[in-house]
Amino acid sequence: MNYKNRRLRHELKYPVTAAQCEILRQRFGAVMKPDLNGGPDGKYRITSLYLDDAYNSGYNDKLLGADTRKKYRIRTYNLSPDKIHLECKYKDTDMVSKRGAWLTREQYESILKGDFTFTWDSQYSGTVIEDFGISHSLAKLGPSVIVDYNREAYVNPEGNVRFTIDSGFKVGVFSADMFSDEVQFVPVTDIAAVIELKYDDYLPSFLLDLVQGVNLEQQSVSKFVMCKDKLLTMNTLII
Repeated sequence: MNYKNRRLRHELKYPVTAAQCEILRQRFGAVMKPDLNGGPDGKYRITSLYLDDAYNSGYNDKLLGADTRKKYRIRTYNLSPDKIHLECKYKDTDMVSKRGAWLTREQYESILKGDFTFTWDSQYSGTVIEDFGISHSLAKLGPSVIVDYNREAYVNPEGNVRFTIDSGFKVGVFSADMFSDEVQFVPVTDIAAVIELKYDDYLPSFLLDLVQGVNLEQQSVSKFVMCKDKLLTMNTLII
């Protein structure tokens, strides 16, 4: 399903204990293939710098449960400075979608300095980079929180299903730069792991059956909010 030139997908999230996580890993791993984008075993590290505006709209909209919302993040995989990806994640009622674009290291560092002038280049017309620049000029985007965790991903072509296990959550402190030697990652232990099921138009029944009998509770859990709350509890900032 498409909406405003974005592919809408369903997203089911479940916070789980370590024991539940292992049961589900065995079940889904037996019938789905590892996502090779993360390596031969489908495992990789994700580090994201989330940006929010002067009104903390991304954070507050999530807490309020707004039906329509969006948030910007700059993501890297296995903390590689050669793979820096700008993403905008949209929430439209019970569906999610994303737009993204690769950034150069220079563009990333420009954003950290509060310089968004590159986003106005004509080559970015109609892209998420242009939208990013417009959002900044309207409400001044800036670093909010660094979120770090490990992901294990599996895929199934029928229904375009993706099953992921996220664990080892950490929040970055003392620097807004994910790649800085000064940044320190502090464990966030509220939840052992979060599993997610993402799919297009339908979820095959044999996959839905795999979450039965494990006493799961579907929740709209947010790693962004969880780590932001940890920062507030610590009474510290990322910069």
